[in-house]
Amino acid sequence: MESTQQPANPDAEISLLDLLVTLAENAKLLILGPLTVGLVALAIAFAWPQTFESVAILQAEPATASLITTAAVLDPAVASLGLEPGQSVEDTRKALLGRIKTASGRTDKLLTITVAGATPQQAQAAATALLAAVKAQSRPTGGSKLRLETQLVDTKIRQEKAIKAGDILLPVIESINGRQVLPDARGAELVKSYTELLNTVSAAQSQALVIQAQLDGLTDSQLVQAPTLPEKAVSPKKGMIAVGATLATGFLLLLFVFIRNGLRSSAADPISAAKLERIRRALSVRTNATAKTQL
Repeated sequence: MESTQQPANPDAEISLLDLLVTLAENAKLLILGPLTVGLVALAIAFAWPQTFESVAILQAEPATASLITTAAVLDPAVASLGLEPGQSVEDTRKALLGRIKTASGRTDKLLTITVAGATPQQAQAAATALLAAVKAQSRPTGGSKLRLETQLVDTKIRQEKAIKAGDILLPVIESINGRQVLPDARGAELVKSYTELLNTVSAAQSQALVIQAQLDGLTDSQLVQAPTLPEKAVSPKKGMIAVGATLATGFLLLLFVFIRNGLRSSAADPISAAKLERIRRALSVRTNATAKTQL
């Protein structure tokens, strides 16, 4: 029994050959077109203004990030940087605010401040001015400063009194322990009082440190990273722009070539030509009706 072979599908072969013929006939357009657009996009990217970013890191509370966006911080920073010709303080403040990005760490309490500029020096200068304004604004003034200073004095007085009382009790307790007998009720009470005095001294020291930190505000000791001087621009991404423009143009031209070839093939077929003519008439009727409605 002889085996029979299935003949190849001629429509598939013709369709594949048609695709290859279409690509070959439009090879110059499909190659040179995307390359030209990519080179033009690259040239535009080189001419586009560059943006540099200076980064500073502070060990501060998350509330400091909100403080940076206030006029109380932005206006002194603007004043130190100087106003540009023809711009008001409000316009410059808004422009500076648009160049600032902040990010707060949830666990490490590190605040990252990123400031953009047209040049590396401009970005670093803006970040430095912003940090100086934040430090100045973080320090209390007026009534708040007076209240904290009063609390600090009272805390230190309480600490000194507890230390003096402890110095008086300590020799008495040591003499009781030196007798090598079980302490009586009075000795136990003295030990308890001395322990309470030590706790008072420790609490007063901690409170004094907290109040002093509030009076000092942000200091250089909390600056983990000073404003950097960027070496490379963050935008525009020249390579990505050129590659993206090249790929997008290539895809659009390929789509255009196949659609044009399909329309030409349809025009040669009487049935397809009749359908295309019906589409043109329908579109023409709708266009005329829309024009009359507008009139």
